[in-house]
Amino acid sequence: MKTPGWTALTIGVFLGGFGLLKPPSAEACGRPLCTVEDSRVPLPPDAVVPANVPALVVVPPAYEWVEEQSLRLRTEAGVDVEARLIKGPGNSGVLAPTAPLVAGTRYHLEGTVPCSGGGGGHPFVAMADFTAGPEAALPTTTGVLQAGDGQLGQIKVWDGSASGYIGGWVTLEFTPAPELVPFLPWVRWTLEVDGQTWATAPHGAVDASGGVIPADGFRTMRDLLTVYTLCGYESPGMPPSAEGIVPGVHTATLRPVLEQSGTALPALETSFEVNCPHFGSDGGYTEPIPDAGTDPDDNLTPKAKGCSQAGGGLSVLGVLAALRLWRRGPRTNLP
Repeated sequence: MKTPGWTALTIGVFLGGFGLLKPPSAEACGRPLCTVEDSRVPLPPDAVVPANVPALVVVPPAYEWVEEQSLRLRTEAGVDVEARLIKGPGNSGVLAPTAPLVAGTRYHLEGTVPCSGGGGGHPFVAMADFTAGPEAALPTTTGVLQAGDGQLGQIKVWDGSASGYIGGWVTLEFTPAPELVPFLPWVRWTLEVDGQTWATAPHGAVDASGGVIPADGFRTMRDLLTVYTLCGYESPGMPPSAEGIVPGVHTATLRPVLEQSGTALPALETSFEVNCPHFGSDGGYTEPIPDAGTDPDDNLTPKAKGCSQAGGGLSVLGVLAALRLWRRGPRTNLP
């Protein structure tokens, strides 16, 4: 099963009635510094872009924006390409060429980010070089979406910090259509659950294998293809963006948008089920909690590590004890 790349943090189940742990602070994550590595043109090195690409995009860091009038597309020889400059979704900068690019020509794309939240207040320029390839038919299919196996255990939730909870979750498996793959850097995404927006992802967040850039707690609060239910006492101050869905069967709808394309991409739909742990007649947990393995912070970005709740870990034995207490006590905060 494909996974979105994140691992669970150390468990931090909030059992306020028993005084075991303090709830994670909603102020634990401050505004991130504006750094050049957080701004990107969603292209790999030595990228080849279809000559008829509808638009090119510069994605800014969280809380920042691209000055659309600063967007420039030039040939390797320094000749400007005529294009429409657009303020895109998520404060991105969108450059739509007015004519197809020339196949075999090298191009340079750049855009300025003011960097108002840090970095000394100095603007910087995000840029990328690529080669125009042959024209390709605009995609009319999206691919295949199906539900992976249901999981139970520790799950990371962006609730103002990066906290661990006991939950059940499903990671949806997405396989892009081959005709969509060359245009993936310019596609943005929305996942709906039962008709309500669950998560969004910016341009270039999905790669050719269907892998997804994980949520960072700033730009995005939920992983695009992972849907969860929380199975214990949640923080009373938990924001709506961190709450899970109720246990049971649900319908997921994945909606892609190819930027500035006149050809709509079809949405994909699948059903899935999430559940909470089962308990025996004695109140004991009847299913094994997955082993957390090595330090769950290991696969987090430095930015995510800086937002984690210090001292909030429980061992697996502690989790079992907490679950038994939870089972025997009132359960008032289930989403």
